[in-house]
Amino acid sequence: MVEMETLRTKLEQIVGAPLRIKQLTKQQSEIVFDQTEHQDQGTTSKGHATSNGRKRKLRDSVVVDESVWYPLYAKNGHIHVLEAPMHEISREAMQLIELLVSQVRPQNDEPTAVQAEEEREVLRFSAWLMEQLDQERGDSDIPDDLEIKRRLSGEMIPFLLTSESVHAVEVHRIQLKKLLKSYFDGEVVLVPLRGHEWLILAKKELVIGAGEDKDEENAESETDMLSAFCLGLYELIANEWVGTFHLSVTPSFMPAKTLPSTVSLLRETIFLGRTFHVAKHVHFPWELLLERLIYSIPLDQRRLFLEQAGDYGVLFSDNETLSTLETFFQLDCNVSETAKRLYIHRNTLLYRLDKIKQETGLDVRSFGDAVLVKLTMLLYKVTKRK
Repeated sequence: MVEMETLRTKLEQIVGAPLRIKQLTKQQSEIVFDQTEHQDQGTTSKGHATSNGRKRKLRDSVVVDESVWYPLYAKNGHIHVLEAPMHEISREAMQLIELLVSQVRPQNDEPTAVQAEEEREVLRFSAWLMEQLDQERGDSDIPDDLEIKRRLSGEMIPFLLTSESVHAVEVHRIQLKKLLKSYFDGEVVLVPLRGHEWLILAKKELVIGAGEDKDEENAESETDMLSAFCLGLYELIANEWVGTFHLSVTPSFMPAKTLPSTVSLLRETIFLGRTFHVAKHVHFPWELLLERLIYSIPLDQRRLFLEQAGDYGVLFSDNETLSTLETFFQLDCNVSETAKRLYIHRNTLLYRLDKIKQETGLDVRSFGDAVLVKLTMLLYKVTKRK
């Protein structure tokens, strides 16, 4: 999905006139619908069907007073439009806006009877799962009276997708599932949770292939494959859904037994990733073990540690220094590889590291000092932001 605020900003730059996204009242919403021919009830594949079977389709644009409305999407029973001042843009600009908006406007696919029944079952399952999460019942078994339980047999890979975009289009579950099916090359279970939050459950063989036994010997290879798969999934969604969102995944598990606790882990992983690594949008629990430990330390103990370690606020608030340290630690304190990753000369990196040593008395090329700086940096991130 194209994030509508991004679209508005780009169009505003192109046409050179102020544009805004406007939520219509229910009475105003009727203006943007075009009544077309009658159809038999239940046969409409697109648009909005009225009680008498008439198909209602959104107009491409409509002139109201001194403005032009370009319908974008429906959300919570209201139509949202892109509003343009009619006398400040040319006819060519109007046609350009209409063309671009029509290309990105989401298709409102009416579900079939089978899809509608599946939707109701998924919502029942979602309600049960949310109740377990709210009451912190991490070890609850999926009840037998939920039909979806039969689809959750065997090992599965869970993903959690969350969006933070204020003006994001409300994504229909069927639309998102079509996108996921094309990437997973098979059926997945898609469960809406709170707000713009989705749980994705896929058979293990769809993600990392068949015949991969989970043991010590190939545990690392499974996480490597999950990392690559998850990054690819993020790129796919980023091409369709512009905005701020996050994605997390855990290794394969048996959903019938430990689903609530696994979802809690996915949520915690995204929270920790956003807290400690604000520039990243794909988060893995096996890469956040130290961050999880740091966050579990009581706030007063964190502050005490920082007081004893020294005040490095100026050091860690400098983006260049922070980026240098994060890359240096990510690449196992390898000077040459860090310089390549940062696209700087090796001597430039050595100069930065020497400067850090002068200001802190700690040489991050030494293992002991590197550990202390890493811990201090993580503690500073989570403590000073409060």
